[in-house]
Amino acid sequence: MSDSLRGPGPIHGFWSTTSHPSVIDVACSLEPDFVCLDAQHGTDLSRLTADTFTAMAYYEVPGLVRVAQNDPVDLGRALDLGASGVMVPMIDTAEDAAAAVAACRYAPVGNRSYGMQTSRIDPLAEDYRPICAIQVETAAALENIDEIAAVEGVDWLYIGPADFGLAIGGVPAPDVTKVFDGSHPLATELAAGFRAVVDAATAHDTLAGLHTSSGAATVIAEEHGFRVSCVAADLGAMRAGMADQLRLVRNSD
Repeated sequence: MSDSLRGPGPIHGFWSTTSHPSVIDVACSLEPDFVCLDAQHGTDLSRLTADTFTAMAYYEVPGLVRVAQNDPVDLGRALDLGASGVMVPMIDTAEDAAAAVAACRYAPVGNRSYGMQTSRIDPLAEDYRPICAIQVETAAALENIDEIAAVEGVDWLYIGPADFGLAIGGVPAPDVTKVFDGSHPLATELAAGFRAVVDAATAHDTLAGLHTSSGAATVIAEEHGFRVSCVAADLGAMRAGMADQLRLVRNSD
């Protein structure tokens, strides 16, 4: 299923911090292009099982894992469970990106250890190639973005705007609409960084992604050349939905 995530886009996914089976079931039933499970700031990788991804496969929705670090053990474990790809945080250099790609591939082109935990996937099939999404979140990554994009096997350059804003000028930018409309205090610098990532992705035939967390922000991001986004995150969407209903009844008087 990973081939559907290689373009041309747009590609719209959901983000899950909880990785709860009921949440994943609801998310997949809506037929997004992918669901990404956050094992960096959410559920620990050790709590995920092959059943998680088998359930997602029932809906024919690719499941990705954002691992906690660029570690070949973590990347291999996520893929062994049946994930269609991995998202790798805090990449600074082309060497970092190449290491992430190598951890997704078996010898002789990589160094992933063989140990698939599901019979649903034949890891030796000729067309088996998991997605390797590189997160752009640091000043070093921005400085090296062209070299990172040129690494063979990098499929996405995916901006994490909160860490990106912190790295560029000490102010996170989780609401990317404020970057695009100029109201963020670092709007000029961040918008230039966004453009650099889109340009590098275009030049090297990869996809530029942005963590938008809303449909409205995604529409704007796509107008600026981004092709991959997570249009909603489970905890944020749950909170917003509950708050809307509570506000409705409390304001009914």
